[in-house]
Amino acid sequence: MSTALKFATPLMVAMALVGCNKKTETTTTTTASAPATTVTASANGATATATVSTTTTSTTAVDPNMTPEDHKKARERIMKDWKKTNQTIGAMVKDPSKFDAVQVKAAAEKLNQNPWVHYPETAKGGEAKDEIWRDAAGFQQQIDKFKTAASALNAAAATATSVDGIKTQFGDLGASCKSCHDKYKQD
Repeated sequence: MSTALKFATPLMVAMALVGCNKKTETTTTTTASAPATTVTASANGATATATVSTTTTSTTAVDPNMTPEDHKKARERIMKDWKKTNQTIGAMVKDPSKFDAVQVKAAAEKLNQNPWVHYPETAKGGEAKDEIWRDAAGFQQQIDKFKTAASALNAAAATATSVDGIKTQFGDLGASCKSCHDKYKQD
């Protein structure tokens, strides 16, 4: 499964147009041509809507000589980086006096890494359950959910001046991670 969503600029623009931590509605639809996510955000009478194709294409070059063990190590390294990102932002959410906009933005940008290319059929194991390969469509839905949440957090982090500007998006990201790990990660 060597796919990755290109982070969608229209989504980020839509989120930035109406501000952070505002009312948003996300709808994912699948058509014969391609799945898409529509995000509608509104605040202070302004509404912005962006429809983003969630058709996945590889954006990360993967060394064709990588062994299954290399793939496992690569995806687990990225997930550990994401864990550190969550801890960094989470500490600020717990103690808003420690909010640092530059640090939040840098941490959120780390979520643009692409571990998904490191889940080929030949690289089963590690912390990944075999369910990933038995339920590829379900796993892809989790990936798309994560990417939507990560894009929203990145957009919010770009303009956030306090924890309130990222709290909702950070919570959505955490829920996305938990949902995927509950089904596809070894205990």
